[in-house]
Amino acid sequence: MAFAALYRIYAGFINPPQAKKENDAIRFGLLGASNIAPFALIKPAQAHSEVIVAAVAARDRSRAEAYAKKHDIPIVHASYEDLLNDPTIDAVYIALPNSLHFEWALRALNARKHVLLEKPSCSNAEEAKKLFNHPLLKGPNAPVLLEAFHYRFHPAWQMFLSFVHDESMAGPVKHVSAEQYLPKGVIPNDDIRWRYDLSGGALMDFGTYPLSCLRQILREEPTEVLQVKERVDLPSESQPAEQAITATYKTESGATGHIVADLATTSSWMKALPGFGWPKCQVELEEKQIGDDKNRTVQRKVTIWNHIVPSLYHRIDVENTHKIYRDDGDLLKTWKESQFLKAYTWAPEDGRGVTGQTWWSTYLYQLNEFVNKIKGRDGSGVWVDGEDSIKQMDAIDLTYLKAGLKVRPTSTFEL
Repeated sequence: MAFAALYRIYAGFINPPQAKKENDAIRFGLLGASNIAPFALIKPAQAHSEVIVAAVAARDRSRAEAYAKKHDIPIVHASYEDLLNDPTIDAVYIALPNSLHFEWALRALNARKHVLLEKPSCSNAEEAKKLFNHPLLKGPNAPVLLEAFHYRFHPAWQMFLSFVHDESMAGPVKHVSAEQYLPKGVIPNDDIRWRYDLSGGALMDFGTYPLSCLRQILREEPTEVLQVKERVDLPSESQPAEQAITATYKTESGATGHIVADLATTSSWMKALPGFGWPKCQVELEEKQIGDDKNRTVQRKVTIWNHIVPSLYHRIDVENTHKIYRDDGDLLKTWKESQFLKAYTWAPEDGRGVTGQTWWSTYLYQLNEFVNKIKGRDGSGVWVDGEDSIKQMDAIDLTYLKAGLKVRPTSTFEL
């Protein structure tokens, strides 16, 4: 087990096998010399026969040159504009500060480039509506735009959802909890993630994951934010950006959800030390009658551990609590059945069109679907459409307003 995990880490994140490139491989350019790009695109592209990372541009030319040398990227452009004007580039990956996502995604689409856009897609819902409803995205030959919620594309997450929604013992969703943590010190105090003017904050970074998870599980949008608590550790001369946030939501059907996102987690027994918590999502479903037997019910609870980096390790726990009642309504008998499952690849019977490999990261599964969409292929069927991205930003804005915090600033850029 330990050897298998080490192999998945090595092949997925350190040195993926080098795929022979197709003649019509998609040529990517990187907007920004970001820390996330090696994991999110450069390494996955190494293993994909239809992707080449061909160019990079950064605000600092010398930084871009050093980055290109480190990652074997052949072309360094003097500016973002020069990269977008390069006719040999088919697609761009944007991992700039959040406040620049809207502008440079729009510029890239205008240059007829496909766009893989880091989350959150924009600074707020107003920007998201302008971006994802833009005329540039209409028409049969429009460029592809994808918000990079990579975890959704992994078989583990889809298996988890199937136990929540697609099985005979799954009742309606009652309550969802989603948690995401980073140890204190991983993000420096002077990092742009803490700057409100650059659309920073926990909910605009790691916190966007649990909110996305919650929305996927509920399958309906939160209509009410019941409670929000934010933690601001760093002083700010202007509007602060939160380091941690918790929020509780309610939907029109009455289901509830709770998220926790902490980008500076401390130890529970000594606050000066960093702490750690596994990412997890847990769903409690309503008690459900089994078949025509009015006296027998089942209630399911489903948990997924480490859905963000499942190729490293993950586990899906499915617990069914059975109950048999007397005719007068008194409980006669109860028992529990549990399963502990994993899914590193698609099962052939899923009919997804691809199996994958156990070492494939969420990013490689995502990249494969991005390529499929550009090439007009069906792929696995997993996607994040523009309406979903808009609703994600709606939920973020709703949360900030409930907390008494300002929605992140809107870009003034126009084509």
